[in-house]
Amino acid sequence: MSYANHAVDVKEEDGLFGLHKLLARTKNVAVGDKKKPVIGSWMQLPGANLARMIASMGYDFVLVDAEHGDIDDGEMHRLVAAIGNHDCSPIVRIPAPENFIVKRALDTGAHGLLCPMMSTAEEARRFVSYCRFPFPRASRPTAESIHSSPYSPLNGVRGAGSSIAPALFKQSMGDYLATANKNIFLAVQIETEEGLENCEEIAKVDGIDMLFVGPNDLCSSMGLPPLNHPNEPEVQAAIARVLKAAHDAGKYAGMFCITPEQVLQRAEQGFDFMNLGADTVAVGVWNGQALGAINEIR
Repeated sequence: MSYANHAVDVKEEDGLFGLHKLLARTKNVAVGDKKKPVIGSWMQLPGANLARMIASMGYDFVLVDAEHGDIDDGEMHRLVAAIGNHDCSPIVRIPAPENFIVKRALDTGAHGLLCPMMSTAEEARRFVSYCRFPFPRASRPTAESIHSSPYSPLNGVRGAGSSIAPALFKQSMGDYLATANKNIFLAVQIETEEGLENCEEIAKVDGIDMLFVGPNDLCSSMGLPPLNHPNEPEVQAAIARVLKAAHDAGKYAGMFCITPEQVLQRAEQGFDFMNLGADTVAVGVWNGQALGAINEIR
């Protein structure tokens, strides 16, 4: 499979793959040029045909929402495969940072994971360890290195039985086992007050590639109406804080968006990664507008 359309070929000389390669363009911006963020879509509905349609539209990624979507374990496998075979990076949002959940999601061949409700650096550290195969002996973290810094890596604990995943990386099993630790993209959602207070520390954790703002839950966690986050100055200040924390740590910043206007606004603000709505949003908005247009005959 070629990723020429989105330039995420695993065999490129720079060694970057998938979202790592896509997001590199947000850092390598020539003077006078505008940064081009990575833009994707969001799936909450099942259906491999729907996944193929969305993935072929030109998005950089499609996120499979296994937290809030109507997506079970088998459907997650089918959607990831459909997306990954259409020149588009598949990401899975897992429901929780549990080892068995992480293992099942990565074994689909997902190029990356988005983990919700990340609140502390220690949680982020454990999450990274679930996503990584054990390190070779020569580079394995020691007890001293682990305790010397709250951001240093723990040894990976992922099981090496991922026989399905290598296909979406166009690799042999051996190559996948050797490169997955650096190829797989890991993002965490900052969407609680505790996560906000710790966002600078979370961003520094080795292996975390991106902080992603979940504005509805963040707003709700702050005791404000969740859907009113665009109009809450306190929430907008919190979003700016997460953006700064990510960039200060040399990491990427992502934001959940519903409309083109929101995407353009967050791009101007400096975010690197955004979704443009979701399948459920598209169905609801289009049907609402279409039915409204024929009200005179209803």
